[in-house]
Amino acid sequence: MTRFEAAQALKAGKKLTQTYFANDEWVMGTPDGMYLMEDDVKCSPAEFWKWRQQEFFNEGWEIFNE
Repeated sequence: MTRFEAAQALKAGKKLTQTYFANDEWVMGTPDGMYLMEDDVKCSPAEFWKWRQQEFFNEGWEIFNE
């Protein structure tokens, strides 16, 4: 999915991974509108995307399968 689709999925509380993430890395939207990552770091959507401006983050998002 695209970056836009990923942002919408995270807003809906989905757990996602990305092509360039390690196998155990994920991010999930929370009910309070924040993003939670696999290492228990929580941040705002703005902070998360601020550090993911590279072109390869525009695609390659998918639902994380545990």
